[in-house]
Amino acid sequence: MKSFIRLTIALTFIFVTAFLTLINPVYAKVSQTDVTCGCAKKFIFYGYVKFRASYEDKSASIMGGMINTRRVPWDNTTKGENDRLYFNARQTRFGWMMYGDSFYGWKTSGRMEFDMYGGGHDHHGEVPRMRIGKLYLTKGNTKITMGKGWALFGIHHGPMVENFMTIVGNGFRRALMIDILQKFPMSKNTFGAELNVMTYDDDPKGAGFNTENLGFPYTSVELSLISKTLGYAGGKPLGLWLQGIYGNMAEPNDIYKNGIKVRSGDDYDVWGVDLDWYIPIISSKDRGKKAGNLAFSGKAYYGQALGNAAERCLLYTFARKKDGSIDEVKGYGGWIGLSYWVTNHVWFDVYGGYAAIDDKNDWIGADTWVNNASAIIANVWWRPARSIMFGLEYLWAKNEFIKTDAYGNDDAKLNAITFSAYYFF
Repeated sequence: MKSFIRLTIALTFIFVTAFLTLINPVYAKVSQTDVTCGCAKKFIFYGYVKFRASYEDKSASIMGGMINTRRVPWDNTTKGENDRLYFNARQTRFGWMMYGDSFYGWKTSGRMEFDMYGGGHDHHGEVPRMRIGKLYLTKGNTKITMGKGWALFGIHHGPMVENFMTIVGNGFRRALMIDILQKFPMSKNTFGAELNVMTYDDDPKGAGFNTENLGFPYTSVELSLISKTLGYAGGKPLGLWLQGIYGNMAEPNDIYKNGIKVRSGDDYDVWGVDLDWYIPIISSKDRGKKAGNLAFSGKAYYGQALGNAAERCLLYTFARKKDGSIDEVKGYGGWIGLSYWVTNHVWFDVYGGYAAIDDKNDWIGADTWVNNASAIIANVWWRPARSIMFGLEYLWAKNEFIKTDAYGNDDAKLNAITFSAYYFF
């Protein structure tokens, strides 16, 4: 009986308390959402959403600025006779900067950046692909960079174009690197000296430039000058960059099968020199005033075994000669451009580029190679607000081949018109 009475009192207390709580709710004070990011003290998310529509008079597949075949299709072929209209949003890009603690005077930061080409050219494969993953250590005028980047041969100033690879003289490779930059500010001029040790790592099959096959890491030394003496054109001061690069490619040792050598291990040297420039012709002392500005920009390079680190025409890194020996492919090229700002929000660009390879006569299989490539691009940009930008571009490209095709042609031309729209965040 006593147990029953105690249970009855307990249940009564519980029900009364619950009833009073329901009719007189007490709300805890809710503060703003607290977002943290590990050790980062500052986090900046950035990028853009991009829509692109392009018409080509040949099916060259300039998806994201890269021609699949590395060349303009020949006439009287399936790709060469069929035009193409396509729409694309995979050039959308996003990334973030992180700023963290300091130690012994060194400031730490990091950067990650992705686009949507992780599925390659599969139009159903819109998955993120890491372009940049870097750690930065900065102390005064010294900066150390470690990580993976979208490394260009002379990356400091690239043309503002939609079809990036068609500006001959600008190739690409993904690279793992350690980079040391030292700046020497002097009045309105800043001199720089930069040492970069890197290994290219962009071939999933292990047949290209990677740590497995690399004989000696690519090492580049670059001297630079950034000068504000002439003022700003399009918000940028004068810039000059002179880069020299050297590396050694070592293939695996001799491979035998059933006692018979089926492949020889070879190695060869890679080197090149590159000059980039951005020169204000009509400038403003105020960086934000762009109307009426005119700038001259470009690059010139020469080297051997550069692969597409320099340009798609130089994709041919090395070749076997008829006597069986290895011959490094030498080549040269570059581009020049003019940019004019009608207003602070509207500007025009005109670019022209050319690249060629040498010493092709003795190479086995070289009859299908591109001897030289050239391109002309003209575009107009309108950025009515910080977050919105529109562009319209015309491209003319030409490839000359070492051998003529079955119809007697030794070159192929391409025309393309592209419209693009950006939303920056």
